Amino acid sequence: MEPSFQFIFGSDEFFVELKAKAVIETLAGTSLEVIDGQMNTVVDMKRVFEIIVEGLRTVDFFEPRKCVWLRNTNLFTNTSPAITEAGQDIIEKWLHFLKRLPDETYFFISASMVDKRTKLFKTIQSLACCTELEEAEQGSRLCALIEKLSGQYAVTMDPDAAELFIQKLNGHSRMISNEFEKLACFNNFRGTITRDCVLGNTPTVPNDEFFEPVEAFYAGDFKRYLQSLGNHYLLHKEVRSILSTLQSRNRLLLQIAYLRQKRSVVSLDKQSLTSMEQTFQEFFGPIGAKNTFCVFSQNPWYVSRLKTHFPYEVLLQLQMDFVEVFDQLLKEPKNAYPIMENLAWKTFARLKNPQKKLTL
Repeated sequence: MEPSFQFIFGSDEFFVELKAKAVIETLAGTSLEVIDGQMNTVVDMKRVFEIIVEGLRTVDFFEPRKCVWLRNTNLFTNTSPAITEAGQDIIEKWLHFLKRLPDETYFFISASMVDKRTKLFKTIQSLACCTELEEAEQGSRLCALIEKLSGQYAVTMDPDAAELFIQKLNGHSRMISNEFEKLACFNNFRGTITRDCVLGNTPTVPNDEFFEPVEAFYAGDFKRYLQSLGNHYLLHKEVRSILSTLQSRNRLLLQIAYLRQKRSVVSLDKQSLTSMEQTFQEFFGPIGAKNTFCVFSQNPWYVSRLKTHFPYEVLLQLQMDFVEVFDQLLKEPKNAYPIMENLAWKTFARLKNPQKKLTL
């Protein structure tokens, strides 16, 4: 039997809401009243608390039990009206009521962006049965969401396509849910969603890892690179996020190129990467959290799809170019776009006219 008072919280509002809905659906024979939990003033907070108390005291005519859900509340942030002196007086009265919930009633609170240092959070934590959706498990929840959506829309998604899909949408769970339906529709709700399908039909959410210019750059499509670079620059007026992603991608491509040379393989897959990891792990050190300094910490499917026709020598030269670009951006921040544009033309010229091989 579910506890009568539950507090569900985490950093991702979409998954918090899904979890709350899933628990509430197990309460058969219970009517549900949903209350918006956003409160900007003490007056708002007092009004919402009155609605909650009234809802918990009022039994539904058709169902024997009642459930009140305070949904997506901002009560537990450090800017909440609950931290004010007037708000604390109201909170005390409300908490006194919650300590003695009426029989046959359930009360659920869901919240994201929770400040665990607040007094209210600690008090509710002591009164309610708490469920925290931890940040460390966000990746597995996103994978489970894609698997669930695949079954719902009768399609499958390649593992490398799923990796790119999550990256392009910056891990936004609600956007992933919405955009997946579009991809399934594009596939006529059958077959497999490929990486190319994701690349061509999924928008890129601007963040510290901007992927569209990077994909175009290492594909050697400099026209597309300059176009996407211009779109990004018009919106953000900076290019450091793109430079950072170029550096991260280049580090991985250098490692991949090195491994291919050592093992004389054309392509990498999960099996070959696992075998190479056993051989070369001593050169990379302990494999901990995912990072671009160790190719073996990455998803094998993702690594196997990282391709470029740039030779090893050009990848080495790019490492030096990125350092120069970074210095130029510090000196001339207003010339960010032409600096990144020049990087593309230098690389293009180098590919057309290979220079003497470089060594480190």
